[in-house]
Amino acid sequence: MGKKKEKENLEAQLTESFEHWEHLKEHGGSDPSYADGTNMNLVRNHIMYYKNRMVEEYGRDYEKYPEIFYREVPPKVHDDYMARAGEIRDGAAQALEYYISDPNFFYLLANKDMLTEKEAKQISLYNVLGYASGLARAIKNGDLITMRRHANRPEGYLESFAQCATQMMKIINEKKKEPDQVQGNGQLSLFQFGMEIGQCR
Repeated sequence: MGKKKEKENLEAQLTESFEHWEHLKEHGGSDPSYADGTNMNLVRNHIMYYKNRMVEEYGRDYEKYPEIFYREVPPKVHDDYMARAGEIRDGAAQALEYYISDPNFFYLLANKDMLTEKEAKQISLYNVLGYASGLARAIKNGDLITMRRHANRPEGYLESFAQCATQMMKIINEKKKEPDQVQGNGQLSLFQFGMEIGQCR
């Protein structure tokens, strides 16, 4: 009974690995640190491992090998491969537009000089502002891994802007200082944003 269960597990694991590889190839993953190619090659290693395990278990008893065993091992791909690269670029560009037109982000930029260095660190001000400048650099440099993080979930970063702006407003109010009035329509042009990036570095 144990041998049968192990055979079923190996077959299921091998099948799942093939499916996972195909999914990464077509749709990509959501790994925040590694490209799809790196993960595809890792899954490829899993496929070879499960095939080797079957050989160790079944030897020349060919009737025991499941059909999936005879499927060809997928090719090794470039570690930097990313699925849906065009969609990621478009999503990242849209996310950046959301950021630089967000009133909370604009509030942080307009009033950042009203906080001391210690106060800015307490609310992670520069880290939060760095989400937008980091995305701008990723777009410029073609960093698809960073772009994907923003393209997949821009609302998470927008929430960080809102939380940080709330904390900044509290500090400014406690200091009995009026925040600078936002001029214009509350939206940055890409040129203005580039100037602000330089000031935040």
